[in-house]
This record gives sequence, C-alpha cells and structure tokens, in this order.
Amino acid sequence: MSRILPVALICALIVSVFGFAQPALGQREQVPPWRIPMPAARATAEIVVGETPLTVEVAVSSREQQLGLGYRNGLEPGTGMLFVFQEPSERVFSMRGMRFCLDIVWIANGEIVGAAENACPDPEGTADADRARYSSEEAVTHVLEVPAGWLADNGYGPGTRVRNPNALD
Repeated sequence: MSRILPVALICALIVSVFGFAQPALGQREQVPPWRIPMPAARATAEIVVGETPLTVEVAVSSREQQLGLGYRNGLEPGTGMLFVFQEPSERVFSMRGMRFCLDIVWIANGEIVGAAENACPDPEGTADADRARYSSEEAVTHVLEVPAGWLADNGYGPGTRVRNPNALD
C-alpha cells in the first residue's frame, strides 16, 4: 500500500501538468486542424443551363484554372465549375489530377456550342504528354464542368442557353 500512494500521486501530477483530463464543463474540445472544414477556396455563382439552376465555383485566375476540379472525389448534385476566360479562344482541357468523370461543356455567347461528354481520368501514372486532351471546336469564353452524364440526363446540347450575367460577363 505504501508504494501505491506515491504512484497515484505521480499519475495525478502528470495528468494535471500535461492536460490528459477531459475538458472542463463548458469548454470546447480542441479539434485538430485537418478536421476543421475549409471555406470555399473560390467564389461561387448561380447560373442556369437551359432550365436547370447550378451553383458553380468560378475559376478565373490561371492558378484556379490549372487546378480545376483536380484531386477531388466528386461534385455534389446541382454543382459544377465554371472557367471564365477574358478572350474567346479554342480551349484544350485534360484530366490531370481528376478522380471522376466529367462533361466538359464549351460555352460562347451565352449558349452551349459543344461538349466533351463522359471525359474520364487517364490511368494512374499516365505522363502529362500522354494524357487525353479535350478541345473545343471553336473559340469559347466559358467552360463548364459538371458530372459525367449531366448533359444527357438533362437533354442539353448545342444551342442550350446558359444564363447569369454576374457569372458569365
């Protein structure tokens, strides 16, 4: 019994010094930084494709555009990414860093002019030079990425209007 008392005192001292005890009532437990949800890194906008509203992240800077939707596991229903370019030009996209398939929608003058439907990531380990490339057939000012099959599921294609002056102008 004489040995138990000093060991118990040492354990109590360690717990009080190093804070192994539970937080006091009314105090919040510390959450590791990797468990705290990150705020959206990009601005979002509401657009309407045909009659379907979408919430899109807007990629304007070259850094945002290069990253795109790479390294994500998917998109929530009703969302996408809108790439906004200053000047109309033919655009070429690849699936670098992608983990899921997409419809890549080419937009000019506020309407769909074409799409690369069901574009899927290249096999893991594919060199950048060997990646599939998806090109618009004409100059576009906007590119919309949505989950693969979205265009077909909604019956949209060339000629479908894309509206929202705040996001598209």
